[in-house]
Amino acid sequence: MRPNITLDFPIAGTSMPASARVLPIINGQTKPRKVISDSTVLQVSTALQASLHVKDVVHAFANEIRRIVRVVSVRYRNRDRQIVIEDGQNQLHRSSYELTLLGNSLGEISFTRNHAFSETEQELLEVLLCALVYPLRNALLYEQALTQALKDPLTGVNNRASMDAYLKHQVLVTERHKSPLSLIMTDVDLFKSVNDTFGHVVGDIVLRGVANAIVKCTRDSDVVFRYGGEEFTIILTNTEGAGADFLAERIRQSVAALEIEALANNTRVTISAGVAEFAPGDCAMSLLARADEKLYKAKLLGRNRVQASTD
Repeated sequence: MRPNITLDFPIAGTSMPASARVLPIINGQTKPRKVISDSTVLQVSTALQASLHVKDVVHAFANEIRRIVRVVSVRYRNRDRQIVIEDGQNQLHRSSYELTLLGNSLGEISFTRNHAFSETEQELLEVLLCALVYPLRNALLYEQALTQALKDPLTGVNNRASMDAYLKHQVLVTERHKSPLSLIMTDVDLFKSVNDTFGHVVGDIVLRGVANAIVKCTRDSDVVFRYGGEEFTIILTNTEGAGADFLAERIRQSVAALEIEALANNTRVTISAGVAEFAPGDCAMSLLARADEKLYKAKLLGRNRVQASTD
């Protein structure tokens, strides 16, 4: 087993050939030993540029590696992005590398197989990593940009644009598999008075607090969106109306218990919520409209309450 080592890659465009950049001096040689042709490195690099998705880049790299170093599995992990990608079955012998480009971590990649790597094979892996770092960096930046485009910058939850696409997709899945689907729509009660009394900066703090309270109440499979202004929606896959009703009430209680220091005079924030369960003949818009109608009814009946799916 080779211990974890860090490969810190140089700036693109360096005059040193790719096959020499990471190899140590061997047996007193005055320059690094070349273990693979530049044309092979270029071929690998070209194959990795077919996609801007991290998963595709890693899988393509694993396929290219196995053409050169036999019977290798590849595991990529990026703790900051919470990404784990595995290609092949984990084996006993391992070589692991922490990839760093210009001081920025790109994650860790491990190669494993059922017999030890030779010194030459380890050198080959290190050379081929030169072909990986820039496509991997580009894919990470691309996916980060996509994620940011679908997030609400104030609250950190998903935004309205991403909700429309996600809800349409889940409706199709529900129709195909006859699985349950529910939707909760919430609205912060009397939010305009918060802005008018305490100012918009405090209003933003309130919205972030409400969003955090909602997220803490949900499961990993539930997806939270800022629908607009002070409204939030939660889409619950594989969840019937009764389960959504229970979650909506839990969220309402959690928000009502919030203590927001920016609000003076012990002012409390409450929300109202409406719940709708997918029914035959529904589409994304009709499901959303029924949840909105329930929310409006909860407001009319006094606020700080949940209008359940069966009400």
